[in-house]
Amino acid sequence: MKKRKLLVFAIIAVALIFFGGIYLNSDIYVTHQVNTKVNKVIQAGNTKELKRISNDKTTYKFLISLSNSTRCKDTSDFQGGTNKNAYYVTTLNKQKIGVHMYKANLFNWRIKYVEKQ
Repeated sequence: MKKRKLLVFAIIAVALIFFGGIYLNSDIYVTHQVNTKVNKVIQAGNTKELKRISNDKTTYKFLISLSNSTRCKDTSDFQGGTNKNAYYVTTLNKQKIGVHMYKANLFNWRIKYVEKQ
């Protein structure tokens, strides 16, 4: 009986690790990271951070003009890049924004830069 419980536990653990790995490398996870990271930087309103992630002056002016309550909408799936650098498009205040992300570590993606389209 004890061996059976151990075997069931081992199978469940392996399945969770397997499916967790698939999720962390999926487009769904990275899209969620895009939304989370962009929303946090806008909500914080930190002008230094907004300037750092802006590709140009036009993008920077647009980002600082946004309300702290502005949120991403209609974020695309993977539009191009590699498994360590990815490009997505999202909408902020009815304006399309290109978001370039890079993989900082196994679980975390960060904003490389954003550009107003």
